[in-house]
Amino acid sequence: MSEALLSEKPVLEADTAPSAAEAAGAPAQAEAARHREPRERGRVGLALWLLLLTAALAGGGDYLWRQLQQTRQALAAEQQAVNRKLDTAQQRLDALQGLAQRVAGQDSALAAMQSRQQALEESLGKLRSDLTGSARLWDVQQIAVLLQIANDRLRLEADVGPSLAALQAADRNLQQLKNTALLEVRRRLAREINALESVPTPDVPGMALKLEALINGVDHLPLATGEDVSTAAPPATRPEGWRGVLHDLWENIKSLVVIKHRGGADRPLLAPDERYFLRQNLRLELETARLALLRRDNESYQDSLHQARDWIGHYFDEQAAATAAARQELAGLQQADIAPPLPDISGSLTTLQEWLAKQQQPAAKAGP
Repeated sequence: MSEALLSEKPVLEADTAPSAAEAAGAPAQAEAARHREPRERGRVGLALWLLLLTAALAGGGDYLWRQLQQTRQALAAEQQAVNRKLDTAQQRLDALQGLAQRVAGQDSALAAMQSRQQALEESLGKLRSDLTGSARLWDVQQIAVLLQIANDRLRLEADVGPSLAALQAADRNLQQLKNTALLEVRRRLAREINALESVPTPDVPGMALKLEALINGVDHLPLATGEDVSTAAPPATRPEGWRGVLHDLWENIKSLVVIKHRGGADRPLLAPDERYFLRQNLRLELETARLALLRRDNESYQDSLHQARDWIGHYFDEQAAATAAARQELAGLQQADIAPPLPDISGSLTTLQEWLAKQQQPAAKAGP
């Protein structure tokens, strides 16, 4: 190809050989060519620069495209996350709006609830007051029970000790209540306590123990046998002769006849079975006296002691120490008054029952 170009060059030069006129204008053309060459080189450089710029732009565009795609994907993911957050926020907003609506709708209910609460507090206050009054009324009723117990023990069993203890307990409870409306009850109660304290109270447990000892000693009391043991006289000196014969005869006669000097009639001897039943009857009589003592039955108590004392004096040996001690013990027991006059202690109970009836009248009227 270079050879062809070389071979063709002379032809071109021959064909293009400038004419004279053209030779005259050659310097001007050369000058113009010199001026055109920088411009052409500038254009070539610009084209190359544009080509490089285009290539760079093409590479950068691809990079930017990939970055743009990644950015778009990141934006899309972020947009999805934002959408989810917006959905959650919308749901929360809807919930808050619903709650606000419910709260707004419950304002009237809250106001009604507050009014009901206030009414309930007023009712509770009234209930507390009623309960306090009921508790006090219950305390007074318990005091009435104590007074009723005191009256029953004294009236039915004539038992002064427990009755006095019940009255004193009722007085202490009234003192703790500090209710001036019950002063009349306390006044009557003080008089009743003083009256009971002045009543003589026999030692019933001690007397019952004494009777028990007498019952256990019945078998040791000696019976009266109806025979006296006379003291033998000292033997006399026997005379001599016919006087001695008469003395012996007289002694023999005296041995056949026994002269008894007694203040009363002779007591017949008792058979063994009679002695057994005598002791059993005496024991039963003493036991009857002990039961009458515990029941405060003064009449039966005195009758049984009198009968037992008579039997001991009639059927048992009065000279024996055990018999004398038993009769003396029975005489002391007979002197005790096991049923002294008892005061009336119903005044305080009656006054308290009347007060309770007045307190319960408003409650009865308020009922259906």
